[in-house]
Amino acid sequence: MSAADHDETHHRNRSIRLAVVTSLFSKFGTVILRLISIPVAFRVLGKEEFGVYAAITMAVGMIDTFHVGIGPALTRAIAKAVAAKDRAREEGVFATSLLLSAGLTLFIGAILALLVVFVPIPTLFGAKFAPFAATMQRACGLAIVVIVVELICLVCERARDGYQETRFNNTWGAGGNFLGAGMLLIGVRFLPTVEFLVLAINGTLALAKLSNTIHLFVQRPYLWPRFSRFRRDLVKPLLLDGGRFSITYLLSALIEYNIFAYLIGRVSGPEAIAVYNVMITVHFSLTGVVQMVTIPLWPALVNAHSKGDYAWIRHSARRIRLMGPAFGLAVGLGLTTLGTWAFPLWMGEEFHISRAALATFSAYFFLHIWRHVNQVVVLGLGLIDACVKTLVAEASISLALVAFVLWTGGNLATVYGVLALCLLGATGWIFPLLSVREQMRLETGPAGAPDTVPEAGFEAPVTPESVVA
Repeated sequence: MSAADHDETHHRNRSIRLAVVTSLFSKFGTVILRLISIPVAFRVLGKEEFGVYAAITMAVGMIDTFHVGIGPALTRAIAKAVAAKDRAREEGVFATSLLLSAGLTLFIGAILALLVVFVPIPTLFGAKFAPFAATMQRACGLAIVVIVVELICLVCERARDGYQETRFNNTWGAGGNFLGAGMLLIGVRFLPTVEFLVLAINGTLALAKLSNTIHLFVQRPYLWPRFSRFRRDLVKPLLLDGGRFSITYLLSALIEYNIFAYLIGRVSGPEAIAVYNVMITVHFSLTGVVQMVTIPLWPALVNAHSKGDYAWIRHSARRIRLMGPAFGLAVGLGLTTLGTWAFPLWMGEEFHISRAALATFSAYFFLHIWRHVNQVVVLGLGLIDACVKTLVAEASISLALVAFVLWTGGNLATVYGVLALCLLGATGWIFPLLSVREQMRLETGPAGAPDTVPEAGFEAPVTPESVVA
């Protein structure tokens, strides 16, 4: 190994270690915020009004679906531009990504705001939400503003990932979490409303992302998104590549969190969606432990793939495949055995969940972690098209089956059971197979063209395809 290769490997490993260390504070703050905010809100607002808050955040969160995955596409483009030491490519792809993403986000946010103003709340959310119509209109307006700010700033966070500076995202995120926890503890007893809950929990996170964005521009003033740097020739490749990343990173979350929560609310009302939201919160919090490693690992894998460092890829993939499932199994056993006692203690006596629901949720969580770690490796190897096709098939099947289960009287246990079976039958075995085959192909010599965006442009003049690749 040459000195340059050794330095590159050291830089990747150091970036991941720093990201993990800072993520400990960020995730710790996130866990504190959720451990405090969810039971406090549940007890103060009551099960029904907490369900109203959950319905609002799930519905408004669908804006993320129309974000077109430009953030992850930018991470990949920045990682490759840094590897090629191409400052012009950094500036062009960043400015185009940020301006394009901001325009799309503002457009979709305006459409959603018009729907909330002109379409009756019972028509949008279901008849059981009619008593909360006025509150939901006000809270939806606040939530739309907050999510728009978050999504615009999220592009800058994804640029940080491409620079292997996830530690800054984590540090600012930790600050936002602790601020949110403080606001909630101080204010919820004086303003026990859904609107305040939106500002205390979601608004503080948006403020943290905005601060991180300002910090990025202070560090790298050359990234300031001037309109003169907006390149029309990059729009199409960014949208195409971003659309694929949107599927790989957003489709499953959209189906399994937002759409299923919306369906549960329409079928069963605010109380049912309140329980589902609590389980999503638990899911997010626990998945965040694994993401402390996988979020910085992905751009590092892209960098290693660009440099041809396949031994590092093989070693990192093996470690993450062992760590992720081990954590998922431990969590599942703990939830199944202790959950029926721990959840009422945490949330209050009004909260009830069966052992069967906890068992199927645990199976789903284990398979979700297995899917996640293998997906990171698959995307790091550039197998985007194969990843997209697999996820679209899995999401379509799970949506059809869960919708059928809900409309035929199914409960939370059956919903999670169906989801677990869908993951087991699709990404549970296809993703590991894809990544292992690609690693073997790379290490033994390519037998054919890889399933990636064209790699042209590292030595040649910059083209739209090479910038996004």
